[in-house]
Amino acid sequence: MPPENSEQTKEETKPPVKSLRTYRGDVEEAIQKNHFSASSILVAEQSKKKDGLLEFETPEDAKARNKFYIIIGSIMLLLGVMTVGAMYYLKSQQEVVIEQKTKTLIAFSEEKTILIANITRDKFITDILSEKNSFQLPVNSVLYLNTVDSSGNPEKAENVLSLFAPQMPASLVRSFENKYMLGIYSFDTNEPFLILITDDFASSFSGMLKWEKDMISDLGKLFLIPQKISTSTTGLLFKDETSKNKDLRVLKGDNGKPVLLYSFIDKNTLVITTNQNILNAIIGKYNISKQVR
Repeated sequence: MPPENSEQTKEETKPPVKSLRTYRGDVEEAIQKNHFSASSILVAEQSKKKDGLLEFETPEDAKARNKFYIIIGSIMLLLGVMTVGAMYYLKSQQEVVIEQKTKTLIAFSEEKTILIANITRDKFITDILSEKNSFQLPVNSVLYLNTVDSSGNPEKAENVLSLFAPQMPASLVRSFENKYMLGIYSFDTNEPFLILITDDFASSFSGMLKWEKDMISDLGKLFLIPQKISTSTTGLLFKDETSKNKDLRVLKGDNGKPVLLYSFIDKNTLVITTNQNILNAIIGKYNISKQVR
């Protein structure tokens, strides 16, 4: 039948409908219609993506804020360096002052000051004995008796020696330098000692031999020497002895024990004390002090 054939022909002439659109299909269609190449489409896509990116710029206030932090940080660092430098300087100055105040011939554990200006000999000896009796630190401790003038400066050796040893020969007094140390050493008992420095060994040694006959009357109270020893008519009160390679001049009591001795522990250093134990201990401390000076 003709009519049916005409409808069937119309249906057959209709273009087929695409069931699914794809990216690939769109590209192919665009190429056909607009005569684009694949490379031009790729460039266009990349440009589109690039145009879509956001460019973040640093705000002006952020730049100013960073600059402010840098300036503050630099100032803080500078202040820190200046503070450390100032502390180091003050500490070094303080150490120098301490060294000047405590510089002695041997190390000591405690210091007491005795004002020499306008003091009598009896008062001077009484003050030393008082410090001796009250000194209570452990064995091998040293009490430094810092003899000073009215200004608080170390008194000259000549003035100190003339005060408690008035019969010491003048030539002997002059042979000693102003470096000296008077103190109390704690051993079995507390005992006084005196360290003197000389620049003329020959003069000092001969002067000490001359002074021996008067040492008991000059140092008797200070070193608690029995005065009856001085009544001997022999004149040979002191005897030569040796201890640890050191030559000593020793005065002994009636019981045969030393009550006073002196020794030039080197060509420039004289030590006066009561017994060999104290002398040996002082020599040990003196040698250590020489190494660190």
